[in-house]
Amino acid sequence: MDNQNTRQTERNQIPTTSNSFSTLEKLKQSQNTATSASFYSLRNLPTRLYQFQCVLHKHEILICGGQFQKACYSYHTLKNEYKFICEYPSWVFLDGHCIVKLVDDNNNEDSNEITLLSLGGHNKHTLIMKYASVWDNDNDNEMNKSNKSDNYNKWTYLTNNKNNKVYIGREYDNYQGMRAVIGGSSNHLLFITYHKNISVFDLTTFLFIKHNTLPTNDIIRYHCLILKSENEQEEKKSKNDMYISEMVLFCKQTGLSIEYDEYRNTFQFHELPVCKDIKQFCHYAYVYVNNAVLFFGGRGWEGDKYVVSRAIRKYLIQENTWITFEYTLPIPLFDCFGILNEDNTHIHIIGGSDDKKNIVSMHMKTRLRCWVDSKLTKDKMKIICQHWIRILKIRLGWINDFNTIIFKYIKGLEFLMLLEAHDNIVTSVRFSADGHRIVSASYDKTIRIWSVKSGRQIQIFRGHTDVIFCAKFSPDGYTVISCSRDRTIRLWDIKTETQRMEFKDDFNYIWDVDFSPDGRYIVLGLHDGTIRLWNAHSGIEIKRLLGHSENVWSTQFSSDGEMLVSSSYDTMINLWSVESGEQLKQFKGNSSVATFSPDDTFIASCSLDNTIRIWDIKTGTELKILKGHTNQINDIKYFPDGQTIISCSSDRTVRLWSVALGKEIRILKGYHPARCVDVSQNGHAIVSGFDDCKIRIWGLNS
Repeated sequence: MDNQNTRQTERNQIPTTSNSFSTLEKLKQSQNTATSASFYSLRNLPTRLYQFQCVLHKHEILICGGQFQKACYSYHTLKNEYKFICEYPSWVFLDGHCIVKLVDDNNNEDSNEITLLSLGGHNKHTLIMKYASVWDNDNDNEMNKSNKSDNYNKWTYLTNNKNNKVYIGREYDNYQGMRAVIGGSSNHLLFITYHKNISVFDLTTFLFIKHNTLPTNDIIRYHCLILKSENEQEEKKSKNDMYISEMVLFCKQTGLSIEYDEYRNTFQFHELPVCKDIKQFCHYAYVYVNNAVLFFGGRGWEGDKYVVSRAIRKYLIQENTWITFEYTLPIPLFDCFGILNEDNTHIHIIGGSDDKKNIVSMHMKTRLRCWVDSKLTKDKMKIICQHWIRILKIRLGWINDFNTIIFKYIKGLEFLMLLEAHDNIVTSVRFSADGHRIVSASYDKTIRIWSVKSGRQIQIFRGHTDVIFCAKFSPDGYTVISCSRDRTIRLWDIKTETQRMEFKDDFNYIWDVDFSPDGRYIVLGLHDGTIRLWNAHSGIEIKRLLGHSENVWSTQFSSDGEMLVSSSYDTMINLWSVESGEQLKQFKGNSSVATFSPDDTFIASCSLDNTIRIWDIKTGTELKILKGHTNQINDIKYFPDGQTIISCSSDRTVRLWSVALGKEIRILKGYHPARCVDVSQNGHAIVSGFDDCKIRIWGLNS
């Protein structure tokens, strides 16, 4: 249907602004039905819009033009209000244009100013706008009237360093319905997809550097184009330190994974599946978040019949699969726009046209978790788990159902980001108590602190002269403690970024170290089989616990600080009283790591024999053996709810286990031996360190 006659027919389908009252009535009525229960009406647009473009700027959604409309507005997501910004110049005719936000690495994240680039459309244009927030009413921060009032919040020509006008586009190409994204190693490359082509424009030289034909039979316009985030491109650099930009494109029957090699200036294309019920559509709204692309509505042809969709679909990039939701848009829509708010909690669906060709002014939003996290919430899951544990006599069918529920819940975990800075094996990773930071240690003799939100390294500590085995935050988060093969324990002050204290044992490797929950004591596991308790402030040894005959690999305080658990190469797990130093219990069978359950009633341990064992502290009995890993297990942790265990292994996997069922419920692949693992205190994130010197973070949708 993409021949000349079809294009002329589509021209005849331009929506009108009549009968908009009936459309609004439909929306109000449909919001009382089950299919649209997830959408909430917001204040209507100041004018009816379709084929417009939006950009997010902090708590503002900037709405730029549209066919038959030159006005630009700012919508404030917190105030639910609009403000006029400006209009396009009178000579500009908007018909399928595109807007992108230019990225300047020198810009302050807190700045109220950004630069927008407007380009393309049937009648091509190339303009920029330096935007300063129209919501800033503070006189001290208001635009400088002598300078900014003339230069900001209006569309002007894009110019190069010599102040010459720059035009992005080739003379005979049709850019109607084009899409563009910005990428490259310095966010300096503009990728443009249109008709059957893809072009690369260098924003530093203001020149096209590559044109390529897309491998498709479809006319590519009013389509989906996204740039995969850096955190989802795990291997970003090749042997020659080249940067690969990865994109995903969908339009009608076409699905493409696109890789651009910046160093070689070459493209690679790989075909992606397109679900059957979206193959005839384009002109949809789409939102890219958490390794998934959500599609809302769209228009196309079924045979010779013109149709508008109200369906909501999701493409999972990592799984390479599609989902069509039971819930739908309140009304059929196309040429609307979908965009996330700043907090990534809601999707806004704005404007567009309905199946009667009426341009609408409606604006609605829906919770992101309704579409990205269709699994059970953490709170609901906790209630189910607690109820299951309380009931002792359960019919077999419910156990199978319960297994399915847990599996669906845990499947919400998605790869979030890759942390790279260490240049040797990562031996230890731990979250801070608030979950905002991670501390890591490595064979490279460094300790590094990372921001969980941005993935950036924010601090590095050097001082150890040999491999570091372990690094952990103090309970208050102000100190990091580490132990090393250089036979020292060191305390590092995070605020001053200095080493605060050093303890040395001339005859022993110190394999593990931990703070007591109140931060007053330090426990050490040593090569000579002893466990030592020290005062964290004075460095004075308080107790020495004897009971192991070989290396003590791990030590941990109970949540109340009254007990200690230790594991050793002698295959014994010992339970100790902190106050008396007495050995309370001994469990035989595992040797690597032992950890308390959150309520201190169970101990989970792992070993070189590829198994995980769960022990009842009160009775001293072994309750379960979990099998599935194919190589030695290096670390293990409980989730905060006590119902799930996570483990990592030299078999190159991180695995999640149901405690109640004693079964593996999820495998996360790291492609390299995994040395260490931790779970944030809210249970929403997992971090693991690997032999390839990298740290990987997975997150649970919330």
